[in-house]
Amino acid sequence: MTRDGATSTDGGWFERRAAVARALLAGPVALLLAVLSMAAAPLVLPPGRGGVDHLVLPVVAFPLIWAAAVLYPVMTARPGRAAAAMGAILALELAIVMSALL
Repeated sequence: MTRDGATSTDGGWFERRAAVARALLAGPVALLLAVLSMAAAPLVLPPGRGGVDHLVLPVVAFPLIWAAAVLYPVMTARPGRAAAAMGAILALELAIVMSALL
């Protein structure tokens, strides 16, 4: 019990599991998502007049994609939903990159 009489709960394994999931999603998974977004974007964007727009846009957008991928799992109340959304985006981008390589 705390000084004001309220019981203190540690949160238990569920909060620890959610914290670990958020850390993994906001760390290595977010970086992988941003890098795969940068790799897949030139394959789906049309080249511009100078022929480099499809290469410059992913490089410029990389920090924005990475920031969104880091903030979403940290700010959401449901890390499972963030994992599902990020997993679907990763699968789509991986399919785009692999189709270009094969």
